[in-house]
Amino acid sequence: MPIWVVNQFLEALTDLAWVGEMAIRKIPVPRDEKAGKHLRWVKTISPSGIIAATHNIIKDLSDFKGLDIVHVETEDVQVKVSIK
Repeated sequence: MPIWVVNQFLEALTDLAWVGEMAIRKIPVPRDEKAGKHLRWVKTISPSGIIAATHNIIKDLSDFKGLDIVHVETEDVQVKVSIK
């Protein structure tokens, strides 16, 4: 799979995660301890930041000869990268 396809996918995924974060910040933390713990995790750690950092790493690695994107699963958002 070409690197540009992965770049476009990760840019769109970052934007989508950012929109989700903005929406979640407006939701009050529920009193239920388990649900509150999950919501606090998303409010504390930025999923869009994690995706953007992963995207930057892949872009940096793509400058090296031998980078090969082997497999992408959109259901679980898994990207397998092979460096030869």
